[in-house]
Parts: sequence; structure tokens; C-alpha cells
Amino acid sequence: MSILPKKFPALADKGAIDIFAAISPAKEVGGDFYDFHHIDKDRMCFVVGDVSGKGVPASLFMAVTKTFLKATVSRGDAPEKVLAIVNKELSSGEDQSLFVTVFFGIINIRTGEVFYTNGGHNNPVIVRMSGDAVFVKPVGGMVIGLLEDVTFDAGKFVLEPGELLFLYTDGVTEAMNEKREEYSNERLERSLEKVGDRSCKEVIDAVAADVRSFAGDAPQSDDITMMAIKLHRRG
Repeated sequence: MSILPKKFPALADKGAIDIFAAISPAKEVGGDFYDFHHIDKDRMCFVVGDVSGKGVPASLFMAVTKTFLKATVSRGDAPEKVLAIVNKELSSGEDQSLFVTVFFGIINIRTGEVFYTNGGHNNPVIVRMSGDAVFVKPVGGMVIGLLEDVTFDAGKFVLEPGELLFLYTDGVTEAMNEKREEYSNERLERSLEKVGDRSCKEVIDAVAADVRSFAGDAPQSDDITMMAIKLHRRG
């Protein structure tokens, strides 16, 4: 947890972007991670990932993945090229028992353009100004760390001021209740359509509360990670 960002920019601070993220490990040591940082004055990269397995091995693999991503994005490559380079590094080792799913994007804070790629991860959700929650268009790309020569597809969308991008790991949608029912993509959509014009932290708190309410007394079986990004509403 100590290597994950803890300081989040917020609209309340009169900045251009609001970001918040939270992680709840299923065990004392988890493999989920998130990260974000500025590339230049207009662009910020962000990532949410989920390492296969649990415990110390998954946590170490997570730390290595996060380090490779941060070092590679500084070269200025497009998201799909960044993942291809990181995948090659991770899959070239002798131990290929672990892999990681990753959604990685770069947002232009000035224009709202988001360029992204997906390495086998859950598709994020955009909450439009109308209140509708829509999943980001899927792009091709397998998990990272299994095969060296893998290519990843590129995607693009525009996040309008006031709209929210919600990223998560499958610990959210696959959370189970005592009847062994899953929380599901559909319930996540319904939960996000109720958030209105809340801050990123308030949105994550609301979804986390809904997941807990759904799960009831069932034990948490997987790490739960969420990230929300919202641009300042100009004008």
C-alpha cells in the first residue's frame, strides 16, 4: 500500500481534474494496484491492474509491473506501445506463473481526449452528463506477462467536463453474496447512474457501500480496487 499514490488532486482545490482511488485487499497482502502521474502539463497517465494470485508473490509482481509502467511511459510512447514493452519485460523472466490484467490510459486534461489500451482487464465505465453509465468500447489485448510477442490495440474517447470515468478490478463486479450471486456489470451500471454530480471520492464511497450491502455477511474473496477521474466543468 505504501507504494500507491495517496495524494489526490481534487476539484475542491480548484484544479482541472479530480481523481480518487481506493483499494481493499482480500488478504493482508494483495496484487491489485492503481497509479497516475503527470507526463507533462496537459497529459496525465493512469492505470488500474490486477495480478493473478494472492499474497506476497502477487504483491511483488504488482510492484515490478508498476515500476516498469512508470519507467516506460516516460519515453512518450502511445499506451498500446507502453503495454507491449512492459509485457515483453515481464514475460521474459523464468517464472511465468503470474500474469496481470491492466487498463492503461493517457488523458489530455485540456481537451478531454483519452487514449487507452487494455491488457485483458475489465472495461471502465463513463458516467455521462445525462446520468447514463456506458462501458468504454472494448479493444483487443491479452493479459500481460505470459507471452513475449504480444500486440495491443488502441482506443480513444473524449471525456467531457463534468463527466466521470470509473475504473475497477473484477473484485467489484464478481463480489458474491451469501447466495453465491455476483454483483455484476449491470448492478455496477445502476449504482453509477445514481451518483449524480458527486466528487470522485463520494462516487467510490457510494459504490463501495453498495458492494458491501450486496455482499452482506459473505467474506470478501478478491481484492477490490476502484479509481474515478473527473474533469473540471469549465465555463
